[in-house]
Amino acid sequence: MLAGFMTSLAHLFRRYGLWRRVDDTEGILAAARATIRRKKYCLLATRGLDGVDARVVLPMATDEALGVWIGTSPTSRKVAQVRACDRATLVYEDDARWACVVLLGRAEVVDHPDACQRHFLPLHWAFFPGGPTSDYVLIKFVPERIEVLDLKRKVAPDPFGLAAAVLTRQGSGWVREA
Repeated sequence: MLAGFMTSLAHLFRRYGLWRRVDDTEGILAAARATIRRKKYCLLATRGLDGVDARVVLPMATDEALGVWIGTSPTSRKVAQVRACDRATLVYEDDARWACVVLLGRAEVVDHPDACQRHFLPLHWAFFPGGPTSDYVLIKFVPERIEVLDLKRKVAPDPFGLAAAVLTRQGSGWVREA
């Protein structure tokens, strides 16, 4: 009996997700931005010696192009990895909204004092007591590809729930992949 109920519920959820689906570039970007705004932390993946290394980071607010800044120590593993290979991935996951945003792109280490000062958060004082000009650098991430699956906001391309909507950067804008 419970199995039958769960199957019926799953079918209803699928119909809801397929009804008035969002598949335009602006709608997909809006869903991505909403998920990113809701999440305090994200996962940063970089290439390490033995494969991919991932860690939870505190990203700064994204810009209009979904660029992200991350404050860290210049002696951190992530800084060494970004210097060795600029490819990186950020993952924002939101269980409550059945949503996930994956940003794939390039990262660079920025140690310019003005940039460090501008992006230094009050919370950073706990980890960097010397302030933004002492043992503190930034990782600047610029996405080139965005993958979005957001069942509550109806970003769910075929096959339903098994694939993400994909946008790729073209110039200063984004284009939906078929």
